[in-house]
Amino acid sequence: MKKFLLILTSTIALWAFLTFIIGNQTQEELQNYINKSNKLYANNGIQLKLKNYKKSFFNSTAEIEINFLDPKIVKVLKKEYALPLKMNYIIEHGPLFFQNGLGVGLSKIHNELLLSSLFKEDAKKEFLSLVKGDINLKTEMALSFSKKLNYKIESDEVTVKKDKKTLHISPLIVEGASDIETFKGDGTIKVAKLELKEDNSNNGIELTNLLVDMKIDEIFKESLLFGDFKFSVEKMIVKDEMNQNLKDINIALDGTMSNKRVSKDTMNSSFTGAINLANTQLPKEFKELESVNISMKMKELGVEGMSEFQQIAQDMQKEQNNLIHKLQTQKPEEMKATFKELENLEEKVVTKLIYSLNKLLVKDKTTISYGININTKDKQTSEAFLEIGYAGDIEFKGKIEELIRKMKAQLFSLINLKVNISLNKKHLPLLPIPMLKQQIQMGVAQGFVKENNSSYILDGYYKNRELMVNDNNLTSTVLPLLMMLTAH
Repeated sequence: MKKFLLILTSTIALWAFLTFIIGNQTQEELQNYINKSNKLYANNGIQLKLKNYKKSFFNSTAEIEINFLDPKIVKVLKKEYALPLKMNYIIEHGPLFFQNGLGVGLSKIHNELLLSSLFKEDAKKEFLSLVKGDINLKTEMALSFSKKLNYKIESDEVTVKKDKKTLHISPLIVEGASDIETFKGDGTIKVAKLELKEDNSNNGIELTNLLVDMKIDEIFKESLLFGDFKFSVEKMIVKDEMNQNLKDINIALDGTMSNKRVSKDTMNSSFTGAINLANTQLPKEFKELESVNISMKMKELGVEGMSEFQQIAQDMQKEQNNLIHKLQTQKPEEMKATFKELENLEEKVVTKLIYSLNKLLVKDKTTISYGININTKDKQTSEAFLEIGYAGDIEFKGKIEELIRKMKAQLFSLINLKVNISLNKKHLPLLPIPMLKQQIQMGVAQGFVKENNSSYILDGYYKNRELMVNDNNLTSTVLPLLMMLTAH
């Protein structure tokens, strides 16, 4: 018994010592995590601050403020929100956790937030009247000894009634794991059901099993994410009894975005998406449509250029939003100057985006392709594919007008092209251009389009000043005409 008591006492003493050491480290780790997060969130105008950290032997408490850096956003938000937003956390020190189940790790962090607490009094009353109560968000995070943060956020079920409409959202669940040093990790966002319906009617929209799945492999310069990002909706049903042409929509959606490194300096980026129609009542010209698949792939892009391109686009969006907000508060006689600012902004941003092509495009490597695949219920398929490759060595600088003229003049030295189209004859009614059938027949007569029993086919490429269409060499006949047309 004495030996047992000695072992037990020693174990408790060791655990207490480790708890004290880990407790002392938690504040430093939390501050480091916030500092890294602020670098990542800076592009979104958000800054976190660690406030009121209080440490006890077994637990600590911390308050984190969320500040918005843009004064214009603050001006809009402070009308209804209690700024800065504040989150309070309870931190359970490791190495052993006893609350909410036994666990092992560096620390365990809990937070419960009533959404109404983020609002000012009048806005809070309005919010509580809409949701018929409040919405509670529960957050639980566990930090392992390897600095991996496992997290789970879960909300209450939400029901909102307003303007003779009812919105119902099942609990939101966010969970995953992230390295607190590199932010590499994975996560999912799930909503089992989202439904918006009109009272005393079948009209409305219902989404089942919404899923966002993400995996982050790398963050480049706190802005460019490498990894996979997936979105899907198992079923989306839309009913509109007033629309005689389109009473019911029943579809499934899914999409995937991916950024992957090819080398130290280059990357591939892609998007694929699909729409699958089930019992959808489409207009008669589309009634046989079953699914549409689209894709966009960019290969061998410069990583530095993509980061710069993305940053320019983000900065433009911020400035554009500021000017639009400015317009909303101006008198008519003041708007002319702001519209001029918007015009100048567009010209400035287009110039910057074109200059970024120096780092984005890699000669004889960079390609951009687009694809679409259409399937009907009778198992017939139509496909189209277009690929554009960068083959030039142009320096993108100078005045925008001169640069555009230079690009037009050198167009056939800058690009390669590849086209593959197979249009099923049964799919002609699906296409929106009434005169397309006559144009296709003209293409057949002139040899630009091949025809067989089921399809119209166009295969061609342009490379190294050679133009081929359906095995016909058009380098000496059609190509000079095209070059002359694009030169002007």
